[in-house]
Amino acid sequence: MNVSRENDHSIEMILSLFRWVFLIIAGGYYYIIMQGTSFSFLVLLLFGVAYMTAAEFALHLAPLDSKRYHYMTKVSVGFDYVAFLWLIVLTGGGESPLFPIAYLIILHVAVYWKFSGGMIAALFLGGGYTGILLISGYSFTGESLISYLFNCMFLIFIGVLGGIIVSRERTMRSKNSQLEDIARKDFLTDLYNHRSFQEDLRYCAEQEKQILIVLADIDYFKSVNDQFGHLVGDMVLRKIGEVLKKQIGTRGRAYRYGGEELAILLDSTNVEEARECLVNIQLAIRNTTFTADGERFNVTMSFGTALFPLEDRIISSMKLADERLYLAKRQGRNQIFWYDQNIEKGSRLS
Repeated sequence: MNVSRENDHSIEMILSLFRWVFLIIAGGYYYIIMQGTSFSFLVLLLFGVAYMTAAEFALHLAPLDSKRYHYMTKVSVGFDYVAFLWLIVLTGGGESPLFPIAYLIILHVAVYWKFSGGMIAALFLGGGYTGILLISGYSFTGESLISYLFNCMFLIFIGVLGGIIVSRERTMRSKNSQLEDIARKDFLTDLYNHRSFQEDLRYCAEQEKQILIVLADIDYFKSVNDQFGHLVGDMVLRKIGEVLKKQIGTRGRAYRYGGEELAILLDSTNVEEARECLVNIQLAIRNTTFTADGERFNVTMSFGTALFPLEDRIISSMKLADERLYLAKRQGRNQIFWYDQNIEKGSRLS
């Protein structure tokens, strides 16, 4: 559900396609121009194919937030740089037809490190390119000098232009994301609002994402408002919102469903981890002490759960979670009514 991450993934897919195109062009150059005589070029070509195959595997199969995905996308920048310099050496140095690959590398770096990344990449590529020409005895005179200067100038130009475009796009995306976040969140608790809950539920249903649906209610919340006033009630809601966000982390989202009713969506790919997270939430809330008018007090919460898609459709799962929340409150409150409990009896958590 991270739009920024999905956009970066789309860019990675496009860059990967361009790498394959350049790899095919390099293969054609090897067989047609070099007539398959350079062993070094063949080694580089085969390594490129092996690397690109591994990269495709990471791009298509690895989760976007996994270490493997992060490693492959970032390390690929270093691979591109080394491969570019090697290709320039093997394909004519200053006369290499594969020099435009440098532009692709600059744009790739700019995606992650914006303007500074684009400029640093341009300088590194220009420096490596110049070093190769110096070692190979390139003639920096006449047309050769003009060709060299134009190549370096375009590296800087692509670095500046690519960096500016990416920086502006990221700034605009950040502002749009902040505005969207404001519209999707509850002002009092800073939790996501009811609309966000419905949208995320629909997304999970469309993707058949395994989630633990949790509906929760603060026990005897009316008595808190009646005894201490609504300002204290608001303070309790804010604090519970903080507890939920801290305990859930990246494993899901919490929502203010309405009034003192809250909702949680937890990733249930590992059901036991989801259960443990919910138990920790219950204990953390129960152990949070509030102070008002010189008096200290605690609150508890009741929870009803359902497992999607194990328990039929998303609407059916929501209905079951709501029924179980009702049973948790009817049978004593301060408890979690689990999806795998007997819905007629239930059981109290100690």
